[in-house]
Amino acid sequence: MAPKTIFITGANRGIGLGLVRELLKVPGVEALVAGARNIDGAKELQSLAKADARLHLIAVDVSNDGSLENSVKSVSGIVGDRGLNLLINNAGLIESYGTTSAPNRASVLHCIDVNAVSALLASQHFLPLLQKAASHVSGDSLTPDRAAIVNIGSDCASQALNLRGSGPSNSLLAYKMSKVAMLSFSRSMAADFKRLEIPVLITNIHPGWVQTDMGGSNAEISVDESVTKIVASIAKLNGGHQGGLFNRELEEMPL
Repeated sequence: MAPKTIFITGANRGIGLGLVRELLKVPGVEALVAGARNIDGAKELQSLAKADARLHLIAVDVSNDGSLENSVKSVSGIVGDRGLNLLINNAGLIESYGTTSAPNRASVLHCIDVNAVSALLASQHFLPLLQKAASHVSGDSLTPDRAAIVNIGSDCASQALNLRGSGPSNSLLAYKMSKVAMLSFSRSMAADFKRLEIPVLITNIHPGWVQTDMGGSNAEISVDESVTKIVASIAKLNGGHQGGLFNRELEEMPL
């Protein structure tokens, strides 16, 4: 089994683009919607869409409320009565900021807004479509085949692993704060879903240190190495992963 309908944010490059490529290899996927701020400039996505009719492209700026609302309408028109099985909150950025940086409120808030607040709001906006998909399955099972939110998180969210401060380059303070916030809203949502009996799975997957524009060329693994593990792990998700933080091989990470 596989999620039939999927929406990925930040899908025009890096891990997002890699996830699109990998998910298109899954036969059970019926509609894959890739979102990016500048769809007209996303040439690789356009080529993939021409080659595979299951791939649909929409413009979305996750930090703009009106754009998010429009993306829900677009995705709804594509998935129809099937609803949305899987939302992947992948869009994100790094603002270079550390303890000894010149104080800059706007820089820190921008990082938190895009990485955490926008992922939260996307999850809220798409929850009705996720619930629609979940309604096609009886019982209380939690799987991505039914309905799930997967946040592309980070080991930076782990307080137990936060032993290096802002990092050797003194640049990750704002980013770490944003990923802690992402994990926090995931755990709160998981608790709320249980209380409200909403059968939607929500979890966080750390992709590793990946060779992307964000990760840099010195990163440990390639995009392909990361996304093949992530997609394989998504297929294995269940209720035991609700609200947690896991690496790309689905091994539990300390909070």
